[in-house]
Amino acid sequence: MRSVFLCGIALALSACVLHATKPIFDDADATPLLGSKKLTLSVFERKNGTWVDSDEPQITAIPDGNHYLVPDPERPDDLTSADTYAFVAIDADHYAVQAEARGEADYAIATWDGAELLVSPLDCAALKTSLKTNAIVRFVDDACALRDSTVPAKGLFAQLLLATPEPTLRFIRQ
Repeated sequence: MRSVFLCGIALALSACVLHATKPIFDDADATPLLGSKKLTLSVFERKNGTWVDSDEPQITAIPDGNHYLVPDPERPDDLTSADTYAFVAIDADHYAVQAEARGEADYAIATWDGAELLVSPLDCAALKTSLKTNAIVRFVDDACALRDSTVPAKGLFAQLLLATPEPTLRFIRQ
């Protein structure tokens, strides 16, 4: 099952995001980017060049090792079914976001300034038009998935960074 939150946002934006049938990063790769304390983030979407309140509720991120648990907003105390979010440094400013749910993962690129997280979901349609090669990503209809690769995962995301669209999601610390 795909990440409830990231897929919900992607569906709201009528998009499919880059997917993997198993996560490519483990906890040791991740950094606790959002800090070591539980935090609540308000969600905004970019529409027609302007940030507007999202239909999605606020989210809560709970640190757990080097990653974060993000429970379903309708069941905030149920951590057994929470999605796992990991942030992996690609360069000094950009992070790969791995949103894991039930053994599968969706991916985005993010920046964080300590109060605001800007996220660019790796939209399949945008990747299809901007990637010069299909060596990294496999496209099937409107969906896309990471190909098995001998390139280290961080190297794959450094290549994907070149095809990353403008941020469409904004999360602000409350």
